[in-house]
Amino acid sequence: MASQSIRIVAEVTAHPGRSEELWQNLAELVEPTRKEAGNISYDILQDLDNPDHFLFYEEWESREYFERHLESPHVADYDRATRHLISISVRISVCTLRTDLKA
Repeated sequence: MASQSIRIVAEVTAHPGRSEELWQNLAELVEPTRKEAGNISYDILQDLDNPDHFLFYEEWESREYFERHLESPHVADYDRATRHLISISVRISVCTLRTDLKA
């Protein structure tokens, strides 16, 4: 049986008034991440009701590819550059798609 891809939903919240500065750093993750081996999709969403709140929605071929992504240089650079901008620790959920499974 082939392994199923995984979905990632991650949340990050900027300190009040720092969302644009955080967004500039988040935007720099998109292109290199989409080029990574194992990446199927990578999008960043901004909450319309709370512009300081961002969600990552990602799909990876496997958990191993996602874990390699977390160790990539561009993620390390992002972590160093944004520590002072983030008010709530990043929350990452590793998920499996249930709506495509047959009952």
